[in-house]
This record gives sequence, C-alpha cells and structure tokens, in this order.
Amino acid sequence: MADNSNKKDKKKFSFSDLIYNDKYLIVLSIFLALIVWIGSSLSVGADDTKTIKITAPIELSGKLSGIGMQYYALQNSIDLSITLSGQKYVIGQVTADDLNITFDTSAVNRTGNQSIPIRVTNKSKRLDYTVESVYPSSIEGYFDVNTTKTFDVGLKYDTDKVADGYVFGTPVLSEDKIIVSGPKTYVDKIDNAYCEVDFGDKTKLTEPFTQDCDIKLDGDGVETSYITITSRTDTNTPLTSLSVTIPVLETVTLPVTSTFEDRPTGLDRNVVSVSYSKSQLYSGVLSTADISNANIGTIYFGDLTVGSQEFEFDVTNLNGVSVLDGTKKVTAKVTVSNSYSEHKVRINKDDIIIEGAQQGKKLSVNSIDSKTVTVIAPKNANINSSNLTLKCDVSKKAENNQYPIEITVSNSKAWVYGKYTATIE
Repeated sequence: MADNSNKKDKKKFSFSDLIYNDKYLIVLSIFLALIVWIGSSLSVGADDTKTIKITAPIELSGKLSGIGMQYYALQNSIDLSITLSGQKYVIGQVTADDLNITFDTSAVNRTGNQSIPIRVTNKSKRLDYTVESVYPSSIEGYFDVNTTKTFDVGLKYDTDKVADGYVFGTPVLSEDKIIVSGPKTYVDKIDNAYCEVDFGDKTKLTEPFTQDCDIKLDGDGVETSYITITSRTDTNTPLTSLSVTIPVLETVTLPVTSTFEDRPTGLDRNVVSVSYSKSQLYSGVLSTADISNANIGTIYFGDLTVGSQEFEFDVTNLNGVSVLDGTKKVTAKVTVSNSYSEHKVRINKDDIIIEGAQQGKKLSVNSIDSKTVTVIAPKNANINSSNLTLKCDVSKKAENNQYPIEITVSNSKAWVYGKYTATIE
C-alpha cells in the first residue's frame, strides 16, 4: 500500500495566500501600478479639444485714431466661444488669461457698416496649444468721424387742454439745450430736437402740468442707433428724457404801471406825471399769485429833467406776467411840471467824501468829470453847493479808478439830474 501521508500533509495554495504573502503582494502592486501609469500616460498625452466661453470687451478706438474714424456699436462687449486643441493635460490648464483677443481693423478705410474679424491667439509662454475656431468670428459695426452739435429743445403739446379762462404759460424744461454726438453722417441729418407732452385723459387743467418726456430728433432719414445725447453741463451721462413743466395761467386784463426810484420825499404828486403807449395788457398769471397790475420796469429820477421824456420797456418777460395780446414793448412818457427848472450848481473835488477805503489807505480825489451839477428843483428855490452832499464809495472796484458820485440834495423837493464820476487816487 502506498504511503499517502505526505499528500495529506500538503496544503492547498490559493489566491488569498498569494495576497497575504509579502513578496507576492509587492510584485502584484508594482504590476498593477505599471498598468495604471501606462494607461494614464496614454490618455493624458493624447490630443483633445476644449471649448472656452468668454465675454470680451470691444476696444477699437486706439487702432482707429490713425485714420481719424471711430467705431460705433450697440454693445461694448461680445460673448465668444473659443475651441482649442492640444494635448489633454495641456488644454486642461488653459484659461481666458492665456488667450490674446484682438479685433482686426486693418481693412477699415472708409465710413459705413463693416465687418471686423476677431483674432484669438495663444499668449501663454508655458502652454502649447492651438486655437481651432472662434464663434462668432467677426463683429459688425459702423465707422465714421465723430462730431457733436448743440440743439435747442422744442416742445410739442396740445394747447386746448386747459379750462375756460386759462392758458398755458411758458414751458420750463430741465434742459433747454442738448449736446448730440455720434457719426458725422448721422448727426448732419438732424434738423432739430424736441419733446412731446402726453396729457393722457387730462383736460380742463387749472394747475401746472409736469411730465418726463422722451427726447426726439427730427430730420430727413435720421438714424438714432449710434447717437448719444447729453446735457451741456454733464457730457458723460447720456440723456433720454427731460422734465417738462407747463404753467397754467388765468387770463386777466392788467393795468400798466411802473416803479419810480429815488423819488424825493417832499415831492408833490402833481409835479411828475406818466402815461403809457398801452394802458392795459391782456395777460396770463398764476391764479395763486397776488398780481393786480403789469409793472413794466423802473424809472429813475436821475434820468428826469423838466419837460417830457420817453422810456421804452420790453414786456415779453415780465415777472409773473405773460402778455397774451402780442405786445412786445410799452413806452412810458414822463413829464416834469414847468413849475420846476434846472439849477446849475458848481462843485469842488475837495468836497467829495470818500467812503469804503481800507484801513490805513490814504485816498484822494484826483479829478471830477464835471464841475457843474444840474439840480431839478422848484423855480423859486435857492440851490447852491451848501445844499449838496457828495460821496464816493470805493469798496467796489471801478474801471480806471473812476467811481460814481452819489449826490443828495438837502431840499426834499429836489433831485440831481444826470450821472457824475470822480477819479480816485
């Protein structure tokens, strides 16, 4: 009988025994690592493609300055889709900072709409890759010489929206002039600028109306796509609308009047009379304003002498009053009674009192433009130099050191006719 004891003592050799055996485990680990490394190297080193999406600013002005033109577009940037090719591990590191994006204006040599190619190149010094495609591959824009013009802003509105007995006053706009800039070809087509008021369903207005109105440009074939509108005070902030206020005025007939300045305190009322070329003005006033007459201006007694003299006043811009009957000017005829006469009084430069001089400064009257002063006083009045007080205020700078002489008369019924000056050293 054969001896089988050795066979029974032999152990079976399994894969688990191999794993738990240190020598075999080391060999197996090295083998598997080698397989993984070879596979990874083959994968990473293979050529591949990658698409990068980027928003690029459109900057052409510097390149166009040499040909005297400017680029106009409705956008300041463009979204690009850029496809790259190269080794997978290389293009995996590429970012937007590694791309050089330019807009090729080398073919621009005329005004008008043109297509500008977009060039994208590799600007990285350490990554080797190729730009395969760019989408979009070009931008569209308009090229022209830039120009600016100033326009008055007109206003269009329905004048029948007020109640009976009321009219619209002079409208007030937040800007009465605007600056328009853009391509010369487009700007030259603009004839005027205006705003149009939309009252909606409002009628029979008795109160001022305010609205923000869009700015519109008028002209034959006007194109506004590349036009910029700004104010005269802020040329950096575009304007699209203006605030418009239209006063609503009550219609009234106002008596014409004027103001007399420097009237002598003792003057009798019948000494000076005034009449007007038009005694009444059909006008519009704010219903809340306390206006009962149309004051056309100021008449100074220094301009009045014996007899009649006329003064013409512009009434197109009276304070608080809008003249509605078409009157542009009113003449005031002022008459000084023949109970008064001109009295010639000699004056001396040494009699002038200097006021308003800086402390420590010594000033003196060098000369006067007239040695005689005309005083308007009653015929029987006795007027001489002792009745006059002469002063010069040097606190305000005067041309050629010539200052007006302020002359007062001690007689409360008299005044000085004319203007006189003194030269102060």
